[in-house]
Amino acid sequence: MPYNRSDHPETQEMIGQRYLIVRQLREEPWGGVWLAQDNILRTEVSLKLLARDAPEWTAARDMFEHAAVLGLKLRHPQILGVFHVDKAEKFLYLVEEPFPGESLMAHWVRQERFSLPQALHLLELLGQALACAHQQGEVHQFLSPLNILLQGEDLRLANFAFAPAYGDEPQHLELRAYAPPEVIHGDRLTPAGNVFSLGVLGFRLVAGSLPYPLTFDEPFPYRLEYPPADLEEIPVPLQNVLLRCLSEDPEERLPHAGALISQLRQARELMHGGARKSAVWRPEKPRRSWQPLAQAGPQLKKVWEHSLPHAQKVRDAALTHLNTLKLLPRRLLWGAGLAVLTVALIIIGVKVGHRPASKPQPTTVAAPVALPPVGGGPPLMETSEAGAPGEPAPAARPAAGHTPGPVQATVASKDQRYLLVAATYSTLKQAEILQQRLRARNLRAVINTRKTGDKTRYQVQVGPFTGAKAAEDAANRIKTQEKLTPKVLKLAPKTTGADNVRRPSR
Repeated sequence: MPYNRSDHPETQEMIGQRYLIVRQLREEPWGGVWLAQDNILRTEVSLKLLARDAPEWTAARDMFEHAAVLGLKLRHPQILGVFHVDKAEKFLYLVEEPFPGESLMAHWVRQERFSLPQALHLLELLGQALACAHQQGEVHQFLSPLNILLQGEDLRLANFAFAPAYGDEPQHLELRAYAPPEVIHGDRLTPAGNVFSLGVLGFRLVAGSLPYPLTFDEPFPYRLEYPPADLEEIPVPLQNVLLRCLSEDPEERLPHAGALISQLRQARELMHGGARKSAVWRPEKPRRSWQPLAQAGPQLKKVWEHSLPHAQKVRDAALTHLNTLKLLPRRLLWGAGLAVLTVALIIIGVKVGHRPASKPQPTTVAAPVALPPVGGGPPLMETSEAGAPGEPAPAARPAAGHTPGPVQATVASKDQRYLLVAATYSTLKQAEILQQRLRARNLRAVINTRKTGDKTRYQVQVGPFTGAKAAEDAANRIKTQEKLTPKVLKLAPKTTGADNVRRPSR
């Protein structure tokens, strides 16, 4: 559907015998928006106009009426206000809030880039507007940069009731990336679909690119088989939030925009320690005046005048003593200086010599608990380290009917091997993303599959490591770089005797 039409109203034209056209504000799908003067209320409004002879008149009429109904229902500071719908001789029009902003798409066409605080601020404002709609059972029919209006630090979300209109302009080709996959397959749009579009918007705002490459010669506009591109451009706490929004299955996404706002605030606290907030992108508050200090000026001047004679006496005495020292022989001054320096060095040496040496605190490892083997390999032994984030794996129990026999010989403690469990996920895609990041940091990461009943868990393991020191160093690296707390597993030592004899297969 073309956006630019040749049947625009003329400047100073009267619409509906009430609204006088002033100038055009912007082009939008399903009609342009014009600033107008309401001659009855003596105030400015904006009119979204669609000509009666437009080919999309029949479909647009229902959407215009539904937009007016939603305007009375959805009242929020970040939702563009819609007040009335009516028909004129040549136009169908909506009376809207006179917001002079331009679309987010226009900013991106000019190659503008937002900082991380600005991007998080915009995402939270969009989430708040959508949360208001989701709480009342409504969804945005086409959440895309064309329907997000910006004016300075202010934002409005517009056109809730209008169906997708992609247009023919080359700069609008990326709009297909914001459509949820289930909607492309023909399913009904839900709040989870709006969350998917918010995930694409968040990725575009922070990383500066779309998460998935577009396809122009295939029925589906993008591919979800591979991890998002430019993922390393996004902070790790925010990666987890956006990846969940971009899940192909709607049930694996955040259910609504309110849940997304909560996750964004937690991610910001992890990134900035709770010191910064979303209000970074707002006008500065006026500074306080120092009126009390100005009133104290005369009193301070009197104190200075009374203390000036005493200060001069102190200055004269200091100069007298300095002149006396100048009269002393130069050798005597050098000797006194060396004596003071020698005494200072002796005192420092005594203090350093009596300083107790700091003893390294031994790492306490709890008594090992035998775990069943996962996907083959030696049995694991779990320590008391903190667990990995994500969905907890089921508690390990010894295999039925197995009684551990006596250990006749074990390896030396310095040869003890350890394994790290970085995280456990419910989907293989999340585990593969973490595995790729760990391998990029020269850590040997593998994925083990564990089945509990009808559920499958994917465990990302790192190692093995020889010695507790190497395992602790790797765990600290993962904790610092990935914001994860790995679980340290002790591998059961090799034994000799009856326990090492393999039973013949039946």
